[in-house]
Amino acid sequence: MSGTRAAVAEGHRLTKVWDAVDGLTGLVSPLVAYHLALRVFFLHGLRKLQEADPAPSWPTWESLVARADDQGARQPLAHLLSEVRLPEENLQGRSRSTEDIVSLSPSPAADRQLEALVLALDPVDESHDLFEDCLERFSTRHGVRGEYYTARAITELMASMLAPLATDRILDPVCGSGGFLVAAAQHVTAGPIAGHQPALYGLDVNNEARHIATMRLVLQGLDAEIGVGPVDTLHNGLTPSSFDVVLANPPFNMANWDYNDKLRNHRWAYGPPPKGNANFAWLQRILETLNATGRAGVLLAAGAATGSRVGERLIRQRLLEDDVVAAIVALPGKIFRHTKTAACVWLLSKDKSASPHWGRHPRQEHVLFIDASRTAERVASRQHVLSRAGADRIHRTVSAWRGIGAEAYEDQEGWCRSVTLEEIASRSYDLLPTRYVKTIAPQSKPKSKEIETLTRELYGHFDQATQLERRLRELLEKG
Repeated sequence: MSGTRAAVAEGHRLTKVWDAVDGLTGLVSPLVAYHLALRVFFLHGLRKLQEADPAPSWPTWESLVARADDQGARQPLAHLLSEVRLPEENLQGRSRSTEDIVSLSPSPAADRQLEALVLALDPVDESHDLFEDCLERFSTRHGVRGEYYTARAITELMASMLAPLATDRILDPVCGSGGFLVAAAQHVTAGPIAGHQPALYGLDVNNEARHIATMRLVLQGLDAEIGVGPVDTLHNGLTPSSFDVVLANPPFNMANWDYNDKLRNHRWAYGPPPKGNANFAWLQRILETLNATGRAGVLLAAGAATGSRVGERLIRQRLLEDDVVAAIVALPGKIFRHTKTAACVWLLSKDKSASPHWGRHPRQEHVLFIDASRTAERVASRQHVLSRAGADRIHRTVSAWRGIGAEAYEDQEGWCRSVTLEEIASRSYDLLPTRYVKTIAPQSKPKSKEIETLTRELYGHFDQATQLERRLRELLEKG
């Protein structure tokens, strides 16, 4: 079969796969449908890995296909998928979230649709990253508040801004589907020490998110510690001063976060966070986990950078006085499917002096501001994403400012500026990049009357040129 015909045939097979997934969402809730589909895609992607390194605790793809092809089987196919467990569940029994999926899913019609998905997927090549595609598809179509999934463009951008090293201990305290851990590991393995994986740690309060993260990391060939159970890192905190790098996308503007006596009595290093918003509670929890040279990338609602409430402004002041804020990047609006809230990436560092973990340029008492709010591109009628060019420019700007690589840093009008703490203090510790990066005003279009006047003048010059040409000809003929 020619390459073109093979590609067309493979495209038809993939269409049947996604049609089967869509059919499943019509029979059970989208959340349950995609959790089941992710397990199917996981076992399909695991097929080659199991040939080299069998995982006896998980069903094989062949066993799943055999069950889907057995019309007389009594056991629902979803029950076999429930055997995809986290390591600790093999010792402790089935988790609550897995039991919920099994109990909610298989009406006979839903189980038949699962069978159709398995059989449609069987002839598809394993090289397709269908697990990743399924995650993105769920987030785009059915996700709520961005649960489980941070867009790949954002995770890759933030990992590149942090520039993790092969020797780093890397944590995501709200790991969701594990995207930041994958991006950080891939950034390292693409670097000078190719193939060397850093130590990865992920925690989440949601057990199903931990399932998804585990499957995703396994398919990427990555080892990571996902804990021995759900962990509420906001309320319980973590071992202090333990990590070199932290990457996180905590819930934006979390209002109902149970600000209880335990949290009120906690010794918040930069001041008690507001009761009605957990942004600065998350930020301080993350800073607590960093070691003396640690750095963090945190995605927060833009309001955290500019909120006028006294408590928020005081926390920003103390963060700046402690010189742990390295950079703030304003992202484009409308790139988060589930919220209209604008967002900023905060780059934090416990040590901005010249060193291998930071870079060649010491940046104490300075903050880099980048206004990337105009770097979105439209991919659908109502969907925007951070453009590759925009993400690459942010990465190159941050790297040049830190002194990573050969590119020299310079302030750029309308894009970036390195600002002293003294100037930030004069602006009441506001950290919104647009306060410091001058916006280039677009050139105004000439008004219609002005165009009309200029057109008349131009035609007048044409007439004058014609008369001069005629007079010159007359003189030449007489001469």
